[in-house]
Amino acid sequence: MDDHARSEDEDSVESDVPLQPVALTRHAQDRSLFDDWLRDQRENAYRSIRDSDVGDKDASLAGSGLRPSPTDTDDAPIIHSPREYQTELFERAKEKNIIAVLDTGAGKTLIAALLLRHIIEQELDDRKAGKGHRLAFFLVDKIALVHQQYRVLEANLDFPMDSFTGDSGGAIYTQEFWNKTRDEKTVIVCTAEVFHQCLSHSFIHMEQVNLLIFDEAHHAKRNHPYARIVKDFYATLEKGNGKRPRILGMTASPVDAKTNVHVAAAQLEGLLHCEIATVNDPAVFSRAAINKPTEGFIGYRNADIPFETVLWQRLHQLVGKNRAFDRLFTYSRECTLELGRWAADRVWKLWLTKEEADKIEARTERDFNQVEFLRPSTALDSERRAIDAVRQARQLMINYDFPELELDQFHMSHKVIQLIEHLNETFDPEMDKCVIFAEQRLTVALLANIFQQPYLSLRGYKAGRLMGSPHNTSGDLSMSLAEQKSTIKRFRSGELNCLFATSAGEEGIDIPDCNIVIRFDLYKTVIQYIQSRGRARRVDSKFYQMIEVGNQAHRQLVAEIQDHENKLRDFCKMLPKDRLITGCDYDIDYHLSKERTHRVYRVPSTGAVLTYKASLVVLASFVSSLPHPADALRNSADYIVYNVGGEFQCEVLLPDISPIKSAIGLRASSKQVAKCSAAFEMCLKLKKLKHLDDSLRSTFTKRLPVMRNARLAITSKKRAEYPMKRKPIAWSTLGLPNRLFVTIIKLSDPEALGRPSRPLALLTRVLLPRIATFPIYFGNQKMSNVECFPLSAAMPCHQGDIDGLNQFTLRVFKDVFSKEYASEAEKMPYFFAPLALPHDSESFVSGIDPRTIIDWNLILRIRNTLDHVEWENQPENVFDDKFVIDPYDGSRKFYTTCWRQDLKSTDPQLPGFPKQRRVRASEDKERPIDIWSSVVSSIWRKSRGNLARKGNLPVVEAEYIPLRRNLLDKFDIPDETSRMCFLVFQTLIISALPTNIVAMVYNLPAIIYRLESNLIALEACKSIGLDLQPDLALEAMTKDSDNTEDALEDQVNLQQGMGKNYERLEFLGDAFLKMSTTIALFSRIPDCDEFQYHVDRMVLICNRNLFKNALEIGLEESIRTKGFDRSSWYPEGLELLKGRKYGGKNSKHALADKSIADVCEALIGAAYMTTRDRKDFDMAIQAVTKFVDHPNHKMTTYGDYYAAYKIPEWQSSDPRAVHYDLADKIEKKMGYKFRYPRLLRSAFTHPSYGSIYEGIPNYQRLEFLGDALLDMVCVDYLFCRFPGADPQWLTEHKMAMVSNQFLGCLCVSLGLQKHMVSMTGGLQKEISDYVTAITEARTQAEEEAETSGFGAAAYARNYWMKERQPPKSLPDIVESYIGALFVDSEYNYEEVRCFFNTHVLPYFEDIHLYDTYAKNHPVTLLSNILAVEFHCTKWRIMSSETDDEDREFAATKIAAGVMIHGAVRESAFAGSGRYAKLKVAQKLLRKLKDMSAEEFRRTFNCNCS
Repeated sequence: MDDHARSEDEDSVESDVPLQPVALTRHAQDRSLFDDWLRDQRENAYRSIRDSDVGDKDASLAGSGLRPSPTDTDDAPIIHSPREYQTELFERAKEKNIIAVLDTGAGKTLIAALLLRHIIEQELDDRKAGKGHRLAFFLVDKIALVHQQYRVLEANLDFPMDSFTGDSGGAIYTQEFWNKTRDEKTVIVCTAEVFHQCLSHSFIHMEQVNLLIFDEAHHAKRNHPYARIVKDFYATLEKGNGKRPRILGMTASPVDAKTNVHVAAAQLEGLLHCEIATVNDPAVFSRAAINKPTEGFIGYRNADIPFETVLWQRLHQLVGKNRAFDRLFTYSRECTLELGRWAADRVWKLWLTKEEADKIEARTERDFNQVEFLRPSTALDSERRAIDAVRQARQLMINYDFPELELDQFHMSHKVIQLIEHLNETFDPEMDKCVIFAEQRLTVALLANIFQQPYLSLRGYKAGRLMGSPHNTSGDLSMSLAEQKSTIKRFRSGELNCLFATSAGEEGIDIPDCNIVIRFDLYKTVIQYIQSRGRARRVDSKFYQMIEVGNQAHRQLVAEIQDHENKLRDFCKMLPKDRLITGCDYDIDYHLSKERTHRVYRVPSTGAVLTYKASLVVLASFVSSLPHPADALRNSADYIVYNVGGEFQCEVLLPDISPIKSAIGLRASSKQVAKCSAAFEMCLKLKKLKHLDDSLRSTFTKRLPVMRNARLAITSKKRAEYPMKRKPIAWSTLGLPNRLFVTIIKLSDPEALGRPSRPLALLTRVLLPRIATFPIYFGNQKMSNVECFPLSAAMPCHQGDIDGLNQFTLRVFKDVFSKEYASEAEKMPYFFAPLALPHDSESFVSGIDPRTIIDWNLILRIRNTLDHVEWENQPENVFDDKFVIDPYDGSRKFYTTCWRQDLKSTDPQLPGFPKQRRVRASEDKERPIDIWSSVVSSIWRKSRGNLARKGNLPVVEAEYIPLRRNLLDKFDIPDETSRMCFLVFQTLIISALPTNIVAMVYNLPAIIYRLESNLIALEACKSIGLDLQPDLALEAMTKDSDNTEDALEDQVNLQQGMGKNYERLEFLGDAFLKMSTTIALFSRIPDCDEFQYHVDRMVLICNRNLFKNALEIGLEESIRTKGFDRSSWYPEGLELLKGRKYGGKNSKHALADKSIADVCEALIGAAYMTTRDRKDFDMAIQAVTKFVDHPNHKMTTYGDYYAAYKIPEWQSSDPRAVHYDLADKIEKKMGYKFRYPRLLRSAFTHPSYGSIYEGIPNYQRLEFLGDALLDMVCVDYLFCRFPGADPQWLTEHKMAMVSNQFLGCLCVSLGLQKHMVSMTGGLQKEISDYVTAITEARTQAEEEAETSGFGAAAYARNYWMKERQPPKSLPDIVESYIGALFVDSEYNYEEVRCFFNTHVLPYFEDIHLYDTYAKNHPVTLLSNILAVEFHCTKWRIMSSETDDEDREFAATKIAAGVMIHGAVRESAFAGSGRYAKLKVAQKLLRKLKDMSAEEFRRTFNCNCS
């Protein structure tokens, strides 16, 4: 056997760094167990997948046979939505004065808001034309309602408005004030009394009013301010006077007393100069979001005779003659019947407070002063006795010891007992909210106090009280307006769940929706009955009335009220037809018969016929097939009919989930036919896009979005092996060169190497790019960056130069790496050369002559040295600082120090000498440990036996050179082992290479590996036209584990030392890909709806498309998946004479389809970053075009986007005054002036607001665009601001930036919600409630900052995280505004960035405020609970493809499971790994809820400490 055959790369070589495991053992075990479980569950998994896709059977009627036939049109319901009657009432109110009679919660405020917007928009046109300024007044009956209605209107309208009450001060009663108000405002919300006073003083004239809205208009009678306003000021204007304002009255009942309905209604109409308008069919409300409660009765029996308690008698002896106590004595006595003896005494405690006692003393003193002159002799004593009596009464109450309240008839009345027992049966404190109405404030206070008593053990009840504003009447309680607001807020937030209220909670005041309403005291009028019942608006609500058993008066009152309500409804039904809102289905056959043109569509293949009338049912059937999200604002087709020059035109709006949102029909002579025409047009659109089949049935089911995406999904499993490029194309340029290019290889910190070194030169036939510096690690926490610096000038070479460089390179491979190659310079891909300058030389500049820096003397010396340096007969210093090699063992190499003349070869060897593995263990124990024996142990035993020991061999002190396998790996262990040893030179030889060159040469394997990886990545990029920054190109094409996307500790087959992987750039590239394709689609397809945009974009950016195109260009070959390997860095194509040969190793690699697609996105990110500083997107756009390869994205420069955009006519049409007004407000608020005000209007047009009104589309297209722009600018900021953050951290913090929760807060902060126009009833209240909540949260944050001494401006910007989710329209309009800003600025991305820096970034300057944001994510939450509460460490969430694809749609499904101590404890399935993990985490969280630590340990066999 050849003694020289072994090299330093063989497996037997010792290393100073232990090899690291390829995969983490526990992770691999869990993976195996999970895969076994998944195989066992395969059939169940498939069934689960199918079930999860189908969802609620009720949500889709497709294929069930339950949908009506397109020809079944008899009795088909036409009014499908409450918005239809609201729209028609709005249209009616524009034409004439009306009183809208609608149930509580039916959306009267929406009609008022729509009319206000319409009137004010006309007013703005008038003002622009130079006409006088007029105001719109929203009048209410109560001060509390002023603030409430103003809050709703101010949050939803963008016009300047103000509110006034009698408490506003004397300033409002001046002419100057109202002159200024008319100039600056457009809407005033005030009490009717304030408005009446201002009219009376001529501060404002009726001619200066354009709209009067009377809230709760039934109050307009006799001398009520409503009546006086109309009688004294409106009626006096001539009827034909164009200055008469429009009037809108709103009420749930036109009468509020026991009177003749017809007479009272006629009187109300006559007084307000209005016509009553209401809905013809009350059943329309049952199809709306207006939930009528179930009604019931609670019977009780009370004692017949009231009595005086002992406390009553004692107080009566003290103050019975004081008239200030009369009402309380009367109430306390009657209270024994209504509430019981405990409450009859308790009322004194609640009422006779110190403040009330002081008032009574002052009143008593005043009364005596008035009569003092009549009885001067006795008055003073009587006054003192009366005042003392009041004080004694107060002291009695302070000292009085109330008994513990018990649930029995001794302490309570039967009525209260029945109330408590009924609530205990029907009221769930965790889920329900209850309002209990009582007539008197004292009763309300007592009931609330009873429910707060701890002795009753009423668990979960959080009781509060609500009553009216203060009055001067003694003997009563009251609440200020601020206290009322606080109570309502607490009730809304859940801090209270049981609210006792007087009539203050009945009429108008915005009590949050509840599901249980109880009338403790019966109502007196039908309006009280309707309004209190209307507080119960939630689904399955209950309305209970407490009636005394046997009390005929109660029974009669209930019967009268119900009869009165029925008469009221009959009256509304009998109104003239022009007063009724019939929808558009009234006598439809008649109107269709009168239509001159009657269009019909026939499907050629089936003969199915679509007629005008049938289209209504076909469309209703299609809408019923759509999924109905719980948070959807509408789930039906809505029709908006508009009067156009005596004819009618209709627009139909479908739910947001529909693939087509709206269609406008032809003009018709009647509303009914116009509606049919719109439905007909919509059906034609749906048929054209194949959402209706040839039988005119829906093909759109709940699974459509999933199906569309599923066809585009690809697997993340390893499906194929691909050839892997091992060497760059640059090395394939061979032959004898006449010039070479020099790349300098030097260290930034050569001292870290631990010994002197010199830089090297890499000489190549082609000019290499300059790659980024990269670190190499030397152990013991020492590292240095490597700089590869190419010189631009080529170095001419002659044959002698080539021979010298070739010999030097061959000597490097032979002496340092134990590889002896044949001398074939023409086949050598590159050459090494020593440099004559140190690492820190300032001469290393691009223009330097390469020849001047190369150490040609050393090259010549190496060339002239045949094999090694002779040491015999040489000076003593021949052994100083030499590189010594063992030709028999390539792993044993040394740096010499000096000749040790004090030692001889038979002396003991030091422990630092490396052991030889060829020596058997038994032989090793007996092996001599002298210097000579240890050195010659590398030769074979047989040869060693024939080797004679030479005498007088010089002993040289040396340092063993250990082999560090991967200098690119940061892994480091402390190493304090001495490597000092002694050598003798019977078998060893001295290399001609200087040690300072050898020290640097040892770094070459890692350096060449990294350089080749860079070159391969760059060559791949250039092949597709991308001139990327080298380090970014490599990062984008590096996949360093099988599951790169997982956390570091969970990665399998992690390849150490590869540098950054593609995950961060993929995160960036994904955002740019989304943005660029979005802009392209928006520009090229102007008339597309949002749904189709999403589908078209998914076709472009889906992983399947990227994967397919990547394979076509051969990208997979250049992806870097293998870490550094010392066996593969050597040059290929040379004849190896000695040393181990490695042929074809790692020439293939396995890649998942998704990994290849991910690399495409990463390359897009790299292209973006390469030119980002120049604000140039062109290269990234070219990358997108290359990878999506689709006609919808052929752009190569950024300017191509706007060039593809054709300004639509609606955008460039002449704006109205209201549009200019909006643009002016936005300019003042946001600092940007819109050139196209109608485009800005579109950004604030809610989908419910039909385009038929202004010819402007809703904001959904702009929102689609703005969403992608915002996503990109946020990702760009995070990526560049936090270069060390991993993709998961970046994703979590981006989630905070683009979350609906934050964008809703931002919307309110900027006041954008005021500009939105909508026609959705519940939306206005949702917005106003959210505005109140988020504003209070910010105020609280500012107060906390001020309290802490930082000042209000330093408030914590994450205050929004604690608030509820906003209405979705608020984040939508932020995104649509960004989209409009982008379009108006001719696609100037800097405007988007400016918006981000100005308005978004201030919230995220302290990004660590949001480190906890993602903790609310189920997966993160589960992790925290398992770690913190249960101290479990042996768990993980696993996911895998099921291998069961959806057989209909080819959709790969993902299974996820939670492994706890080696077993799958919970599982879930979804279309992606993200959602599968989310679902399984949610399931396990529910299981862990309320589980104790001990129960957890038993259940999951957990023994973690």
